[in-house]
Amino acid sequence: MKMIKRCLTMALLLCMIIFCMTPVQAEESAQQAAENMQLTDQAGLLSETEAEEINHRLAELEERTGWEFMALTTDDAGGEDATSYAESWFDKYTGKDDGVICAIDMDNREIVVRAFGEAMYYITDNRTERILDAGYEEISEEKHAATLQAMLGEVEDAYQTENADRNYLYDEDTGEVIRHPRKKSITLSEILIALGLAIVAGGATVFGIFGKYRLKFGGYKYPIEKNGRVSLTTKEDRLVNSFVTRRQIPKQTSSGGGGGSRSAVHTGSGGRRSSGGSRKF
Repeated sequence: MKMIKRCLTMALLLCMIIFCMTPVQAEESAQQAAENMQLTDQAGLLSETEAEEINHRLAELEERTGWEFMALTTDDAGGEDATSYAESWFDKYTGKDDGVICAIDMDNREIVVRAFGEAMYYITDNRTERILDAGYEEISEEKHAATLQAMLGEVEDAYQTENADRNYLYDEDTGEVIRHPRKKSITLSEILIALGLAIVAGGATVFGIFGKYRLKFGGYKYPIEKNGRVSLTTKEDRLVNSFVTRRQIPKQTSSGGGGGSRSAVHTGSGGRRSSGGSRKF
């Protein structure tokens, strides 16, 4: 009898353990599946074929850039605004520092693009407007797959044509201006060190020449009065005519060159900076 009770108790405990572990395993499986998906269509806006094409496009962009690319649709932002929801999603389901997410938020009726890490130097304020312009044209006609494809196309163009070394970030939270890490300015100490080395090298060269030819200051004088001769002639120039040519030099734009373009960035709830923007539709 005691044996039967003991077996029943163990069976009951085993059932309770399995019952408790099942939701955890399901949640971990769902999270792992989301992490492995570049595209998440929560709102159900895409057909199977459209989803495959977008996934293929995202994979190509990742291979070309080395960034993380995500596309997202949702019809329930959980009370967050469109920008915060996209930022939180990227933070939650990526292991990389650099990347871009394009999203269609049907709850807030907005399209969103956010860039992180190195991608911020490519997705500038001007580029953000072009990405949103491309998406807005398609979302206005309820072409959801075309919206994401158009936005990703503009992101790809930014990667190919923007000069990231010249662009800079402007932190809207702190007012800080951040240059690209590869663009290093010369410090005062480096200038002084270089100047000192130049003086030493120049001095060594001069004294070496004097030592080689045994030159002495003031040891030799050249009698210019005896050996020199001056002959002066008169020459008269007459101005006949003059012409003035004016040429207008076009101003250099800040798009993709010149002094560089600005990316306005802010720090999201996850503690990461990102550039980009959103637009209502």
